[in-house]
Amino acid sequence: MLLSDAFRRPHPSDEQESPKSTASGKNPVIGSLDHIRSYYEALNSGDPDLVASHFTDDATHYYTRLGPHEGASSIGANTKWAVENLDGQWWLEHGIEAGDEAVIEWTMTWRDPKSGEKRLNRGTEWFRLRDGKIAEVRAYHHGDGKNPEGNLLGFDHAGRGHTTLDEWRPPSGSPG
Repeated sequence: MLLSDAFRRPHPSDEQESPKSTASGKNPVIGSLDHIRSYYEALNSGDPDLVASHFTDDATHYYTRLGPHEGASSIGANTKWAVENLDGQWWLEHGIEAGDEAVIEWTMTWRDPKSGEKRLNRGTEWFRLRDGKIAEVRAYHHGDGKNPEGNLLGFDHAGRGHTTLDEWRPPSGSPG
C-alpha cells in the first residue's frame, strides 16, 4: 500500500476509467487530482522540500483564518511546522477536477499544543494548476467554540466514510 492510500478514502468515482497516457502512448498523463493526492502524501511527510515541489515558485496558499503563504518554500515550511508542532495530518476525502482546476474536501487531524487535546478540522480547497503544478490554493475551513471540528451540521461524516476523531493518530514516528 502506498502512503497516500492510507490518507485517502475510496470513492465510487475511483472505478471510472481515466486516460493513462498521451496519444502517443509514451508519456503518462497525470491529472490534477493525482497531483493533489501526491501533494497530500507530501503534506503528511512534513518534508518541506517535497511539499514545495508540488507548487510553482510563485504559488499562493490563501486561508480563511490567517494571511496567505506566498511561494513554494513558504508553503513547505508551514507544513513542516504543522507536522512537528501540531502532529498535523491531512486526509483527502473527495475531489473533482476540471481542466486546470480542482476542488477537494479534506480533514486535518491535529493536537492542540497547549492542552494536548486531539482536534479535527474540515474544509474544502480550491486549486488552480499551471504547467502541472499548483499555482494557487484557496482553503476554506471552519471551527469555533460552538462547532470546533467544523462538521457540517446534520451531515453523517462517519456514515460517508470521512475521518472522525475516533480515527485520530499522530504522524508516524511521533510519540503520539
